[in-house]
Amino acid sequence: MKHISLIIYEEVLSTAVSNTASLLMSANESALKKGIPAPFEIEFVGVRHKTILTHLPVHFSCSRTISEEFKTDVIIIPPMSTDPTRVNNLLSENHLLISWIKEKYEKKAQLISLCTGAYFLAESGLLDHRPATSHWGVMEDLQQRYPLIHFKPDHVLTYSPSIITGGGGFSSLNAMLYFIEQNSSKEISIELSKLYALDYGRTSQSIFAVFSGQRLHDDQEIHKAQSYIEETFTTDISVEQIAGEVNMSRRNFIRRFKNATRLNPIEYIQRVKVEAAKKAFENGEGNIADVTYSMGYNDLKTFRTVFKRITGLTPVDYRNKYRGQESGF
Repeated sequence: MKHISLIIYEEVLSTAVSNTASLLMSANESALKKGIPAPFEIEFVGVRHKTILTHLPVHFSCSRTISEEFKTDVIIIPPMSTDPTRVNNLLSENHLLISWIKEKYEKKAQLISLCTGAYFLAESGLLDHRPATSHWGVMEDLQQRYPLIHFKPDHVLTYSPSIITGGGGFSSLNAMLYFIEQNSSKEISIELSKLYALDYGRTSQSIFAVFSGQRLHDDQEIHKAQSYIEETFTTDISVEQIAGEVNMSRRNFIRRFKNATRLNPIEYIQRVKVEAAKKAFENGEGNIADVTYSMGYNDLKTFRTVFKRITGLTPVDYRNKYRGQESGF
């Protein structure tokens, strides 16, 4: 039986804690029904206090805090419920947790971060030169803060020796299914995916991502270029045309654009076009050809290829999944 420390800190996302605990408890119940020992001992561990009141009318009672000496096999760090502007303060307030995580990792504990819980692992330095994922909405901030980490924005989960990171929101529970499968059985993991209506085997969270432009940089000329792209994306704009708008050579423009946004200009244009197409499909515009041409594409095959690469779905599949329709069940 593996001892699991589910970390409870102030401003933790309470729903993520309860869902994670429920999934692990269900794994135990499933194992016992099959006549095999329960694989997990689950314990809520507080950072400074044993009782934590969350933003919701929910409080957690922990059996111990990290200041106590105890052995654990697995540490799970749930996501935070705080506003993104509070991240610096939250990390500073939890410096003891970050040190404790490093200490336990050195003593061979396995680490799992879920969604924005990745901030704590990233701050510890343990993810440097390793793959990691998190919520797509904070990926730009994470990439800027921690350039040594090999972030995989589209991945639902990543794993490296003794470290698992989960993607955004409820998709991070796929990381828990992976962990359960590795420590009990595939049969139990599949059973839980059906019980909790989770998409077993999902590898990408790109379908959920909303592209809003990579704006966390100080290069004003590139900001100007981004604005130009976002205003003219429905036309067949070229890199040379955009570079001319900001009075740069093509080579210098591409270099500066990628340094600032982490995307080359062509990738940026494609993402802007695809985001607009997604919204068109969500708003009920069902004619694929009309949407394709309105995004500045003249070739349906090219549009389909780009759309699927970015979202993981074809335009038809995306339209059918998300298009606006009358309410009713």
